[in-house]
Amino acid sequence: MKGSVLKKFLCTCLVTAAAFAATTISASACTTIYVGGDLVEEGTPFVARTEDYGSDYNKLWFISESGKWKQGDHYVGCPEYGPFEWDFTHDSYRFTYFTNDIYYDGICPECGEKADHYSYTEFGTNEKGVSVSATETLYGNEKVTEADPYRDAEWAEANKSERIGIEETDIPTIILAEASSAREGVKLLLDIYENYGCVYASGVFICDKDEVWYVENCSGTQYVAIKLNNMIFLEPNMAVIGRVDLDDENVIASKDLIAVAKKAGTFVGDEAKNIIDFRASYARISEKMDQRMIDGLNYLNATYKYDSDALVADNTKFTISNLDASDKLVALYTNIKADRKLDKDDVFGYYKLSSIGKASNQEIEIFQLFKDRPVETATVGWVGVGNMSYNVFVPYYPMLIDGMYKGYQVSTASAKFTTEKPDTFCTYGTSWAQDAEGNWQRVSSFKAYPSNWKDSYYFTFEGLGGYIANAEKITGAPLKAEAKTYVADKLAALQQELYKDFVTTDQLAKADDARALATENGKTMAEKAHKLGVELVEYITKDEALQPSVFTDVKEGAYYVDAVNWAVDKKVTSGKTETTFAPNDSCTRAQAVTFLWRAAGSPEPTASEMTFTDVKADSYYDKAVLWAVENGVTTGASATTFDPAGDCTRGQIVTFLYRCLSK
Repeated sequence: MKGSVLKKFLCTCLVTAAAFAATTISASACTTIYVGGDLVEEGTPFVARTEDYGSDYNKLWFISESGKWKQGDHYVGCPEYGPFEWDFTHDSYRFTYFTNDIYYDGICPECGEKADHYSYTEFGTNEKGVSVSATETLYGNEKVTEADPYRDAEWAEANKSERIGIEETDIPTIILAEASSAREGVKLLLDIYENYGCVYASGVFICDKDEVWYVENCSGTQYVAIKLNNMIFLEPNMAVIGRVDLDDENVIASKDLIAVAKKAGTFVGDEAKNIIDFRASYARISEKMDQRMIDGLNYLNATYKYDSDALVADNTKFTISNLDASDKLVALYTNIKADRKLDKDDVFGYYKLSSIGKASNQEIEIFQLFKDRPVETATVGWVGVGNMSYNVFVPYYPMLIDGMYKGYQVSTASAKFTTEKPDTFCTYGTSWAQDAEGNWQRVSSFKAYPSNWKDSYYFTFEGLGGYIANAEKITGAPLKAEAKTYVADKLAALQQELYKDFVTTDQLAKADDARALATENGKTMAEKAHKLGVELVEYITKDEALQPSVFTDVKEGAYYVDAVNWAVDKKVTSGKTETTFAPNDSCTRAQAVTFLWRAAGSPEPTASEMTFTDVKADSYYDKAVLWAVENGVTTGASATTFDPAGDCTRGQIVTFLYRCLSK
């Protein structure tokens, strides 16, 4: 997904700084995995995507009831992106959806205006069994977007067009409100791309129990849609549709797809055979591979051991194709092969990888599709909200529930950045701020949570993961390893409980009121998860969960805490005694050169004969002084003395440091 003005700025910064962008996940770093049914133990496809919007920014979950929009009603999207406008062709279907929190102050965080419109709709399933994943922001290459510009407000004004293209935020709303099948949803979206265009590039799933479609577009009006089968693919904000034969019945492409690429001078393929490499022709391709792709592939198959160079050199290791080595048409496939038959724990575990499960996660819904079930129970949604590094997935039946757990709908203020540690619960992170000259720069600070954060499912799990990751920055001491293990074990046990608690289709069939049972079941499981999340936050914020300082005289919050911990870890010092460091004592000349020598790795000095009469052989600083002399760090207090017990003055220590670091 792509976000507001600030998020656009972040994306621009990341793209401009190529080396930085290649190794950093941006504010719009949504991450997808698809696994075909024959490749998992459950025998069902899994369609999964996170929304990564930014940390500590609330998302809410609701149901849009059928008939919210009547036939002919006029839809106006967020003005930040145009807005896109649409007249509904029939009374809207009922559907689930996530949205920005627009209820706390009534202002849309995207445009900053009164929230009389939907604000970044994400994920959902409608009453007909159609699910939409929402979008992965993609990036078209510069030449293609010049030949086929994005249809944004600027383009509309320049071209005197009354239509502005659809933006990622509008896609779930329009498709879920209008489409009665996945195929109908795909056709509708592609018609919109052709007749309205799009404001930005994206990848999106549209699926039902019978079909799963994936659509990519990297320019204003051109697209490729593919009907997925038994394959695995990953998509971390990069186009992954590779070399495809457009005559395949399972591929739908814009009629000018090849012509536009040729106009741009970027076409890769065989026009005579109606073959195009979509990624090579349309996408912006980085010189470095996104770490999420590297980690994801190696997670699925431990024998791969891929690095960035391997994947940049050969995109066929992860792209989708329907051609063999001789360009013969075959079933759509990728070359991604798991080293085991996957199950839902493997899919969920993908979102625990350190490059994927993190503070930027806002929510995730994984659609598990059961082809042989009635439509009402054919889709199971597995929902996680907040930072997924320490979290669980709660299941529900989207077409049967009549309400959500209240914790999913608690409106809050946003977390506030502050340079002073607040007295209330906080995490720690980075944001963008302007300096006195108006230049944007990255800043790090505390993030004070809203007063009602415990009531919010999102902020509970966002806070849990964020605090664990930044405990040392917040408190001056890291969490104990056993504290992290305790949290992970509690959540793993809860996940297993949720599998058992989830009401079965047999139980629903026997129930007097299946909808009431499904609704209550979903609420109960979410409440159980929320309660544990709050308990775990309370556990990790106790002093007992922190790694105690090695030294009793190194107090929490002291400016030298990190330095002392580093010095102990690197064996630069072992303290004055086993329990004290004596931070306010003066440092002797012997101690100073010993610190430097140990920081350098305690190298063996070349010389063995000591020229200073006051440095005894086999003293703790003997080798350090020899090393310091031969490396020009010191020449002694005189030609024959070093004065090891003498105080090391501030002038002497900075001179030692200067000479040491200049060598």
